[in-house]
Amino acid sequence: MKKLFIIAIIGTSLMFQNCNTKEKQEKTDTLNDPIVTETVVTDTITASEDAVIEGEIPAQVEKTTTVVTTKVPGKTVTQKTTETKVNEDTKVQVETKVVVTEQPKKVVEAETPVKVVVKAPTAPAPTAPVSTNNWVVPAKYLTMKNPIAATTDAAIGKSLYTKHCKSCHGSEGYGDGTKAKEMKGDLGDFSTAKFQKQTDGALFYKTSFGRDDMPEFTKKLPSDEDRWLIVNYMRTLKQ
Repeated sequence: MKKLFIIAIIGTSLMFQNCNTKEKQEKTDTLNDPIVTETVVTDTITASEDAVIEGEIPAQVEKTTTVVTTKVPGKTVTQKTTETKVNEDTKVQVETKVVVTEQPKKVVEAETPVKVVVKAPTAPAPTAPVSTNNWVVPAKYLTMKNPIAATTDAAIGKSLYTKHCKSCHGSEGYGDGTKAKEMKGDLGDFSTAKFQKQTDGALFYKTSFGRDDMPEFTKKLPSDEDRWLIVNYMRTLKQ
């Protein structure tokens, strides 16, 4: 009877200890909390049944292991605490492990220097020369001799002047032709002494190449002889 009573006491004790073991098992892991705690409790170990019968004090061993992990920027600290209790004697063992995590290196991008391009001022486009009475004639034309005699083909010279020159310079060379008002610059007066004082070569150059609104007649009158004949006719327009 005494033996059954002792067995019943031991069974009841083990049942309560198993319940306590389940209650002690916990794991806390909060998303917003960097500390993760895990507690592991082993089952209580009690002495054998024979030792109880013989009157020995049953040995009760309870071992609890608690692991606390703390994560902070740059490192992880893990602390493992093992508590071993034999009857009334308790032994505590603490192990701490620190793992340093490498922080991501901050990449500093060098600023690209801004290249400033200074544009040189553009020179203004040359404007067309303003018409003046000073018409520069190359030296070789100033001394050029007229190869056509003044009396040669005078009628042809008048005809060429009437066709190509009269509309601007007028029939008498006064610069009062029907298109004179549309022209830029001084059309001149062929009847004046100042005009007639020019050499035949100078008049030939001006008639051939023109300026301002006066066209170049080397294309309209490609024959040098025709242009010399016009020069001869202009000589007849003097006062």
